[in-house]
Amino acid sequence: MAKAILEKRISQRIANGHPWIFSNEISKVEGEVKPGDIVEVVTFDNKFVGKGYINQKSQITVRLLSRDKNETIDENFIFRRIESAWNYRKKIGFVENCRLIFGEADFMPALIIDKFNDYLVLQTLSYGMEVWKPTIVKALVTLFHPKGIYERNDVPVRELEGLEQKKGVVDSPGRSGYCDQ
Repeated sequence: MAKAILEKRISQRIANGHPWIFSNEISKVEGEVKPGDIVEVVTFDNKFVGKGYINQKSQITVRLLSRDKNETIDENFIFRRIESAWNYRKKIGFVENCRLIFGEADFMPALIIDKFNDYLVLQTLSYGMEVWKPTIVKALVTLFHPKGIYERNDVPVRELEGLEQKKGVVDSPGRSGYCDQ
């Protein structure tokens, strides 16, 4: 796994919990990476800080997903994060209409999912989350069996990540793919 090594003066801020790492806070990246790849983040003196996805075209170069060195970022990780957020929403009484995933607050940076009864609205606002979108949709279908999932990725911030703006149906029973609505 590639490593993003932090500048000395920045390491403590990130180690204290900030989930974003800006381009000017990275000393160097060891290993080959492409946008959306998972990288290990370490301090200038090689102490583990976390794992996150990288996009060197973005000012927010790394967004941390986990602070656990032994945690693997894979389909099961995505499923568990969404399931955990849903369990929390149910626990506090939100079962019909709610913000299911609230980005960094649910340890899923740049991901927004709203639940409107049997329909879900999805926003993947970074390259890293866009890469994981098929896995996110699969988890949503498994957990909720929704009547439909609509993508609202028509916001300018996506262009800062090197992504196009788009909106449409992502998944619904009997059909999948995009359609303009």
